[in-house]
Amino acid sequence: MKKKQFIAVLLSAAIAATLLAGCGSGGETGQEQEDKPQVSGDFTKADEPIVYWSMWDAGSNSAVAIQEAIDAYCEASGNEVQVEWKGRDIQTIIGASIDAGEQIDIYEDDFQRLSTTFADYALPLDDMAEEYGYFDKSNEALTSAVEGWAGSLKCIPYQGYASGVIYNKAAFEAAGIEKEPETWEEFLDVCQKIKDAGYNPLALDSAYTTLNLGYHLARYIGQDGVKDVVDNGKWAETPEVLQMAQDMEELVSKGYFSEYAPGAFPECENEIGYDETAMIVNASWIPDEVTNNTGCDLEWGMFSYPSVEGGVDGTEAMMVGAQGMSINKKSENAQAAFELMMFITTGEWDAEIASQTNAIPADPANGEWPEIIQDFKPAFDQATKGYEWACGMENNADMTPIISEWGNKLFGGECTAQEFVDGLEAASN
Repeated sequence: MKKKQFIAVLLSAAIAATLLAGCGSGGETGQEQEDKPQVSGDFTKADEPIVYWSMWDAGSNSAVAIQEAIDAYCEASGNEVQVEWKGRDIQTIIGASIDAGEQIDIYEDDFQRLSTTFADYALPLDDMAEEYGYFDKSNEALTSAVEGWAGSLKCIPYQGYASGVIYNKAAFEAAGIEKEPETWEEFLDVCQKIKDAGYNPLALDSAYTTLNLGYHLARYIGQDGVKDVVDNGKWAETPEVLQMAQDMEELVSKGYFSEYAPGAFPECENEIGYDETAMIVNASWIPDEVTNNTGCDLEWGMFSYPSVEGGVDGTEAMMVGAQGMSINKKSENAQAAFELMMFITTGEWDAEIASQTNAIPADPANGEWPEIIQDFKPAFDQATKGYEWACGMENNADMTPIISEWGNKLFGGECTAQEFVDGLEAASN
């Protein structure tokens, strides 16, 4: 199946401190500048600096690559851009900041959250996108998902991701594992072999607690089933919820998680880079994050989240998606801000950013995956069904922090599977 067809199938259903940075040369040598994409063209003149709030941490590979693109845009356009690297906490502050009148032109987050939770803050971009020819330079499935959630193009997707169980190949080799597991029983066997080889089998940071819970429950009852449980409080009425919790409890009781799990992001995922832990349930940004955080030089693999006995979905179902950029509907620099987003997410700078951040390119014309995640493609290419972020477990915003709280207790060994179910049932009612 061709990649575009595959992603269309996946998504058609629904689908440390702040650093203020301006445009500059970044200290690159003349040769380094020559190696970067050279862009020319007409640009809208902004009356004042474009203010860009990023979801990335200052100094991360994504921040460095995006800043280089912004510097090139400033040079080409004559406009000034001020970037604030907000990190992953941006989702907790963006709405309140815009409500308070903060001057923000562009802001980033997960593309689904931008298209749902923050859609009312965003400017519809359909007309500008049509005039620019953006729909010929973007993934149709991702843009269609945004339009389906928000009713219009409220964000520009970039850095698409695949997901599953990501692992250090050296740990598998040390444990004598020659075949990636496909079923839950095979996965448990792999965990034990990895533990016997002296590694922690699994890492988990609390930022991804709902993802781990959602992926496993979706294997039993599908994503729509997960949403039904979360939206309607059917925790005790759905026996698969208890089964999911018992499976997670077994991982904890057998010592398959790092002793520090669930850690504060990125504490536990970094253990993979320090050669202490072997695997993590997460997405294709992990190799870049861990390499950037720890300076490791690992060979990475990824396999689809395992199937469970009697489950609705198997390894053909994968959580996929993208990050996104939106324009504040109150922005007075909207056209210039849109052109900046196009500069970053299409053409040569999209390819450059994907290369530097080891991410999947946003522009379909940039078809090469970075070497560090090349071995993720087989799992991605075999999938025929798509999950949204956390596989439906975050579908009810009021319940998400409560699910995280009880999930952290479960993964931390502070409650039993039955107490997990009872706690969420009581909170829902």
